Amino acid sequence: MLKEKAKELHSLLKENATGFNASDGWLQRFKKRYGVRLLKVSGEKLSSQPQLVDPFKLKLKQKIEEMELCNDQLYNADEFGLFWKLLLDKTYVSSHEKTAPGTKTEKQRITFLCCANASGAHKHKLLVIGKAKNPRSFKHFSCPTDYKNSKSAWMTSAIFKHWFHQSFVPQVRLFLKRKNLPIKALLLIDNAPSHPSEAELKTEDGNIIAMFMPPNVTPLIQPMDQNAIKITKLYYKNSLLASIAAKNLDLLESMKNVTLNDAVTLLSVAWDRVSTETLANCWKNILSLMGNEEDPEHNIPLSILKDKWSADISSLMRISVDLLQDLSPQVEVLRHTLISLLLFSILG
Repeated sequence: MLKEKAKELHSLLKENATGFNASDGWLQRFKKRYGVRLLKVSGEKLSSQPQLVDPFKLKLKQKIEEMELCNDQLYNADEFGLFWKLLLDKTYVSSHEKTAPGTKTEKQRITFLCCANASGAHKHKLLVIGKAKNPRSFKHFSCPTDYKNSKSAWMTSAIFKHWFHQSFVPQVRLFLKRKNLPIKALLLIDNAPSHPSEAELKTEDGNIIAMFMPPNVTPLIQPMDQNAIKITKLYYKNSLLASIAAKNLDLLESMKNVTLNDAVTLLSVAWDRVSTETLANCWKNILSLMGNEEDPEHNIPLSILKDKWSADISSLMRISVDLLQDLSPQVEVLRHTLISLLLFSILG
């Protein structure tokens, strides 16, 4: 498309449109000259409606003032899909290898729902949705998350309503009681079809209620979508690689032995590792009333960002090495395997 457009522009700008064929070499030089690079399209920002953000922020501010809420009483929940057996699709090979033979991809899917408050002090217990009503691997297993099932392993209106009344409300009441705060809370959710109406998501006394965000603003302001879910999935994949390395078995054999029991446990641990500071930072976009406010990180010098990134990577590797030692303290050589896998995971 770029080459065809270049030919079209050349024919319009040049009277004698000859001698230019927009070759592959020209395209590569053009991209290099102007710093054009290829990125994977991700998220939903292209379909977002930023014009709806500021009016909603004002509406939210009014609601918070009306209910007299603090950050401890303001919650957000969002669900996301996870292919819990799917490994990465990139790997490192030597310069002599032209291909990287793979294996059949495992596409067993679950949905998990993350929920936390604006202070980051209360991380709600995860909700996991699978296909099986009574998974075989759950026998004699104390599940660390709430577990429900649906035909497609997706969220449904009935599951969300049950989660709100039977899990969210009791946990919020217990947390606020411990903090000596009024038993009042507001849950922000997106307007997905799988979510019941606001009228169905409130307590009898009306002190704990839900509030829908406008359509197509999730990637812009929804807190759980501002890295909380992404970091949880990163920790999950990292732990999955560590557990595979600890077994000291063939990769395919190790993946066959991974059960839903393992996935739920690793996912719960991953969610627990998301820090209070990270969760609180996820609320900056929605709690800021200035739509054109600059992110202070944009003004941080590149050298400082580079040092911070290196420190984060080192911390992540240390945590994973500790996890590996807990899983298999006798197998010292696997520590080197883990480091390779982590580089493969992070840089891939």
